[in-house]
Order: sequence, then structure tokens, then C-alpha cells
Amino acid sequence: MNYEYIFAHLTVVTVTTAIFGVLLGRLKQPVMIGYILAGILTGPGGLGIISSQEQIHFYSELGILLLLFVIGLELNIKSFLKMWKIPTLFTVIQVIGSSLIAIALSKLLGISIYVALLTAFFTCLSSTAAIVKVLEHMGENRTDIGHISIGILVAQDIAVVPMMLIIKQCGKPLGLSVYASLAFAIIAVVLLIRYLGKKDKIVIPTNKLIPNPDLVPVVTLALCFAIASVVSLLGLSEAYGAFLVGLFIGNTQERQNVLNNIKPIQNVLLMVFFISVGLMFDLKFLWQHWLVVLVSLSLITAWKIFFNTIVLRVLSIELAKSATIGTILAQLGEFSLVLASIATQSGIIGEYGQKLIICVTALSLSLSPLFIAIASKTRRLSVLGDNAVSSVVKVMLSGKFSSFVKKLIEKSKSSTQPDLPEQPKE
Repeated sequence: MNYEYIFAHLTVVTVTTAIFGVLLGRLKQPVMIGYILAGILTGPGGLGIISSQEQIHFYSELGILLLLFVIGLELNIKSFLKMWKIPTLFTVIQVIGSSLIAIALSKLLGISIYVALLTAFFTCLSSTAAIVKVLEHMGENRTDIGHISIGILVAQDIAVVPMMLIIKQCGKPLGLSVYASLAFAIIAVVLLIRYLGKKDKIVIPTNKLIPNPDLVPVVTLALCFAIASVVSLLGLSEAYGAFLVGLFIGNTQERQNVLNNIKPIQNVLLMVFFISVGLMFDLKFLWQHWLVVLVSLSLITAWKIFFNTIVLRVLSIELAKSATIGTILAQLGEFSLVLASIATQSGIIGEYGQKLIICVTALSLSLSPLFIAIASKTRRLSVLGDNAVSSVVKVMLSGKFSSFVKKLIEKSKSSTQPDLPEQPKE
């Protein structure tokens, strides 16, 4: 890492990020796409302003850690426990079903079973940060669609613990210590959730411990890094340790106070993550293997929408609503990058596999406008109560049919009293 120019690098990256963020904001697109583009432009695949792999690795690890801390801070366990059955059943069916299918295909195609499991795991995961922004853009964050989607994201984040342990041990003898670590991690997370889900919130005497409110963000981040380091000593990811810290603080009586104090730096923390995604994106790799990347992205996206919709329909969610949630959850997640890193360290995949996962994940995160457009169409069908398979397929694939649905909604508004059903409140 060239420390002589690190401040100049930071300045260029920050200015570029601000410019791209403003441009995407003015175009009414998610600003996170601007952050990813800024990372690509300033990274080794672009202008090469930041080309040191050590520096890129540092930014990516820091970005993932801070992102998951913020995600944990904003998740409400009590809301999740009120409707835990559907998200939990969905995640269990999704992970087990995808794993079994991947293992069966690996036998037929002669692929390593470990690579198959890795593919199943990272395909199951969705991006909490991106999907929350999608829900806000659609105005669905406080509806049943938003609640189910966020509940599934929480369940997926919890499921990452056994995923990381399994990937870390792939190719090694599965001794008693491995099963003990896996059982410990799962039991610890379940007990933490049950503890945080109690009727009375945990009281942290912040005013007594931290007399100056300006120190709240500093102390909070210090606690985040400290616990993340301790968790890493237990064989888990530092990022997951940060998520657990955020989850704990976010479900105490001081949640709002901490959120208010950390809000000024929250957007900066999210920016660091999305920049790191762009920095890891290898344009040269994409140029050389564009067909493999696009085919992989298309197959994974189509599979996620189809499989998610089927599983939700099995859980008695109406078809149009299932298709909406299935589409919202189609984006790959930030934990996919963590799993790719662990798989590389474990020798499951090489540099090619890691770059492929990074490219596919980064492109998936950049497709928010597409997912918003498709989910908005199926949401209109849900409002109209049209759950016919033919209608759902047409509205997802046809722009003309989308215009037809808009006309139906306008007609429904003018001829029906009261107007379209109000979205349920929390």
C-alpha cells in the first residue's frame, strides 16, 4: 500500500463518489449504483487510482463489516418474531431445496460437491441494503410485502452462520469440533434472538456511561470492532460479529438514541461498502468472460425469481404477491462476497471463481431499477386481485401489458368506492 498518496486516493474516490451519487440521484435511480460505478472507475479495472490489492482488500473487509453493523442496528427482532413462521420456513426450504438440487446437478455434471454447496448458498442470499432501498423506493417498506421481505432477510442473515462454518470446513475432515462449533453458533444466535425478543427492552444506561452524546458513535463503533475481533477468534467472520453487535444494540431501549447519533455517519458507512464492491469489480475479467458472467447472472436471477415465487406460493401467499416478493429478493447479497472470500481461503474456488462471484454480485446489486420495475408491475396485479398465472407472466415480460394494468387501476379508482385498499400499517 502506497501511504504517500493515500490521502490523494481518498480525495479522488470521495469526489468521484459524490459526483456519481448526485448524477444517479438526479436520474431518480438508487444512489448505491453511483457508488459502485465510482468504485469501478477508480479501481484497478478503471483508472487504477486504487490498484493495490492490499488496499482494496482492506476497503472491502471494512465496507462489509460496517454495512452489516448498520443492518443489524436497524433490524427489529420483535417485529420479526411476530411473523417468524413464514420467513423461517421460506429460508429453510430455500436453503435445503437449493442445496439438494445443487448436489444432484453436481453428480450429473461432475462438479465438486463443495462448489455446488457454495453456489447454492450464495444464490439463496439476498442483499439487505439494496432491498431495503428498493422497498423504500416502491413505498412498500411498511406493508405486508415489506414485512415479509425484511423478515426473510433477517432469517437469511441468521442462516449465514452455518453457511460460513460449512464452507470454511469443506474439504477438511468433519470432526467433532466442527459439529460442536456449528451447534454452538446456531444455539447462540437463537438464544440471542429469544433474549432480545422479550417483552421489556434491555436498558443500557448510556447517559451515565457516556456523558457526552458526541461520543456515542465512537463508543458504538469501538464496541463493534471489539466484538467482531472476538467473534473472529471463534472461527466466524468479523462481519457477522459486527452484525450481532448491531442486532443487540438495535434492540435495546437506547436504539433510537444510538440511531439518532450514528445517523450522520450511516450513509458514509453504506457508501464505503458499495465503493468496495466497485473496487473489487474486474472490468478486464468481465471483458474476457462476459458471456459466462451474463449467462450466470441471467440463470441465477431467473432461478431466484421462479424458486422464491414457488416457495412463497406453497406457504399460502397469493401468486401476484409471491411474484412481487420473489422479484424483490432476486438480488444477490453482501454475504455472497463473504462466502466467496471464505471459499477462496478454504481452497474450494480459485481466483477465477472469486472474480466470477464478485462480478455477478456487483452486477446484480446494480440492477435495482430492473427489479423495481418488475416488482411494481406484479404489485399492481396484487392490488387488483389478479392472481392468474398468465397475467403474472405477461406483466413480468411485457411493457405493453404493464400499460394495460395502469389503465385498469385508473378505471378501478374512478369506478370503485372506497379507492384501492390502503396499505396496512405497522
